[in-house]
Amino acid sequence: MAVKTEKVLTHNLAIGMYVSALDRPWLETDYLLEGFYIETIKDIEKLERLCQFVYIDIELTREKIKYNGHADPSLLSKIKSIANTEITFSTIRTIANTDIKDLTFSRKSKRQNIRKDNEYRKSTTFTTEFRTANQLYKEITVTASDLFANAQTGRVIDMPTVKRTATAVVDSVVRNPDALLWLTRLHEKDTHSHNRSLRTSIWAIAFARHLGLEKEKMNNLSIALLLCNIGKAKLPRELLEKEDELEGEDLREYQKHVDLTLDALKIMGRTPQAIITIIRAHCERFDGSGYPMGLMEQEIPFLAQLAGLVTYYEEITNRRKQENSMDPTRAVEHLYRLRDKKFMAELVEEFIRSIGIYPVGSIVELNSKEIAIIVEQHSRNQLLPQVLILRDINRKPVTTYKVLDLYAINEAVGEASEKIRPKIINTYSLGTFGIDVEEVTEGLKRATTGDKKMAEKPWDIKGLLKKMVS
Repeated sequence: MAVKTEKVLTHNLAIGMYVSALDRPWLETDYLLEGFYIETIKDIEKLERLCQFVYIDIELTREKIKYNGHADPSLLSKIKSIANTEITFSTIRTIANTDIKDLTFSRKSKRQNIRKDNEYRKSTTFTTEFRTANQLYKEITVTASDLFANAQTGRVIDMPTVKRTATAVVDSVVRNPDALLWLTRLHEKDTHSHNRSLRTSIWAIAFARHLGLEKEKMNNLSIALLLCNIGKAKLPRELLEKEDELEGEDLREYQKHVDLTLDALKIMGRTPQAIITIIRAHCERFDGSGYPMGLMEQEIPFLAQLAGLVTYYEEITNRRKQENSMDPTRAVEHLYRLRDKKFMAELVEEFIRSIGIYPVGSIVELNSKEIAIIVEQHSRNQLLPQVLILRDINRKPVTTYKVLDLYAINEAVGEASEKIRPKIINTYSLGTFGIDVEEVTEGLKRATTGDKKMAEKPWDIKGLLKKMVS
């Protein structure tokens, strides 16, 4: 009988797979046997260093792992554990709230447990904040677009407007972060530099809120990330159009955007040093591989490290070529592998706790086979958020919109069979199944405004239990 094999990229490997062949001769490696089971994460990491892809023997694979391009289940289980770990009073929050001149991280001198200074609680419901955030997102999109246009033509940047915009973003995120994050994910297909700055700013403020940063620091972050891409307006269009695949001289030319941004701000002469510090170092990386100065570890100001992490997350989930983008779950797995390489480990883990495995705005599949979008995270369990159902079990658009609270349903079901406990089993990029911004926005409005013809109240738990019993 012929051996059935499957070619698998090494970053998609999982524990339990049997490697039958490499993309290079076995003699070029230190493997003693030509074929082995993947037993640990270290086995996967070694293969990633050696190969781009390997061949998996389907029949010998110890577990029935169906490769579908999604996250490594063994690694993902660790990440899920991080996402749902009780938030600790970490060193990060204390360092982040010190003066800008002290915003560096030293593992030897500053690792300690200190009480959290700020803890933000949601002061508005998602539905209420969504109405405000929807209009705000339109307004700040115009501001971000004007910033880029002014930088391109050499006009003076309207800093008072930038500050007002940054403050409005911070205030909305502090009240309820899910609303603007939701809109950010919905509009992710727009990859122009100015809108990338806008989305990154919102991600950063949501993360800063999670860490308990003071509002002044949030304002500085928001302003810095709204301004950080204006230097790209001076670069040739062809560089921007292929920014995700540049190398050599083109890459070095592209990396000048940081200095070009700083030059533009220097001409204005009114930008606070705290903001300049963030912009100057937000492309630096923990292992020294960043630019423009090649800083590493404690040399990089903390807020710049935070800005760099969220900027990178935005880039890998929102490539100019949409087919090259990672879905949120894969992106989180990718970030996890970069701990203490590109980014400080503690910062990566706190970011995972902040956004969850399934960030607001993600398209997901439930074990019922229905397709939904994440509406709001649950404070007690980020793996069981509130979702808006958009496609039925046959992948057809629903005729009645409903919001399900997966956590509440699981609590009500209790120790019932796993088959009837709703959970997320898969994630997809926005646009899959024909889902677009207009449909999602309209569906949410109908599901939350009580339109009897097109909406239902959030899941009737008693009704659910009655159905399960019958």
